[in-house]
Amino acid sequence: MHGKPDAISDPSAFSKSVVSPLRYPGAKRQLVPIIEQIIKGNIPPPRLFVEPFCGGASTALRLVGTGVVERAILADTDDLVSSFWYTAAFDTGWLINRMLEVEVTVAKWEWFRMFEPRGRRDRALKCLFLNRTTFSGILHGRAGPIGGKKQTEHTNYKIDCRFNKEGLAARLRAIGELGNTGRILDVWDSDWRDTLSRVEREHGERLTRDEIVVYLDPPYIEKAEFLYPWSFGKDQHRSLASTLESASSFRWLLSYDDNPLARELYRPGQEGRHVLHARHRYSAAGLKPTAEGKGKRPQREELLVTNFLDIQSSKAYHALGHPGCDACRQVDLGIGSTESHMD
Repeated sequence: MHGKPDAISDPSAFSKSVVSPLRYPGAKRQLVPIIEQIIKGNIPPPRLFVEPFCGGASTALRLVGTGVVERAILADTDDLVSSFWYTAAFDTGWLINRMLEVEVTVAKWEWFRMFEPRGRRDRALKCLFLNRTTFSGILHGRAGPIGGKKQTEHTNYKIDCRFNKEGLAARLRAIGELGNTGRILDVWDSDWRDTLSRVEREHGERLTRDEIVVYLDPPYIEKAEFLYPWSFGKDQHRSLASTLESASSFRWLLSYDDNPLARELYRPGQEGRHVLHARHRYSAAGLKPTAEGKGKRPQREELLVTNFLDIQSSKAYHALGHPGCDACRQVDLGIGSTESHMD
C-alpha cells in the first residue's frame, strides 16, 4: 500500500442503502451507518478495512466507496462467495457479459445447482445466479427457487424477479471501478483465522493499530444452519471471542444477533471494549417471525462490540452496562426500550 487510491467517478453511488449485487440472508445494511459513525469518530482515519466474513460486503462497499476508509480486503471461507467478489472486482467485464447472456429459468436454476465449477470465473457466475434466483439468496441446498419450481400463475414472484440484468450490471461496474482504482485491494479465499493472521503478517508492520479496522459479522447463532452453507458451532464462537480478546495489532468491530451466548462471550465492562445494543429490520428465511404481524420485516436485536476507544452518543444504539441508568439495565434484562442513554 503506497499513497492514496485513485478517485472514483461517483462516490455518492456508494452511499445508497443497496449497493451489493448479492442478496444475503440477515444482511445488516441498517448497521452500516452506525459502523460508519464509530469509525469516523476515531482518529487517525483507517487506511485498511478488512471483512473476514464478507458475504454481501455491504459495509465494505459503502465505506471504501465513500472514502471513509482508503482500501478494503474482502475474505470469505465459501469459495463461491470469494470467487464472486474477486471476479466482480478484477474480472468485471467477463462477469457482466456472462450474466447478460444467461437465461433465467427454473431449468437453468436446476443446472446451476448440479454444476460443479472448476475455475474461479464459473464459481463466480454460479454464485451470482443462484443468489439472485434462490429464496432469500441462500446458496446451499435447503432452499428452492424464488416462486417455487412450478412457477404457478398464482405466484406473485417469479424466478427472475430479483434478476434485473441492467441494474446488476451497473452495480458490477461500480465494484469493478473499486478494483481498478485500488480501493478493493484484494479478495481472499480464507477463513477468519487465516484472514486475521495474514493481515497481521502482511500489513501489521507497515500500518499502525489505528490504521487497520477489521469488521467481523460471523454466521448467526440462531438458525444459522438454515441460512448459510458455513455455520459456526459454539466452540467456534468461543474461539473467535478468545482471539479478539488478545488482538492488539488492529481495531475491530463485531456484530452479533443478540442472544445469551453472545452476551456471555462479550460482557459489558471488559477492559478495552464497548458493547452496544441496537435494533434493525431485515428479512432472513428460517428465523422466527416477530409478533409485529405479517407484511412487516422482523425487528431483530443486535449487539455491536468494538475495541475502538471513542464511542459517540447516538439514538441508534446504547451502551450495555451504562452505570446508573435504569433504562439501560432494563434493556440488558430484555424489558426496556433501546433509546440511547449515553452521556
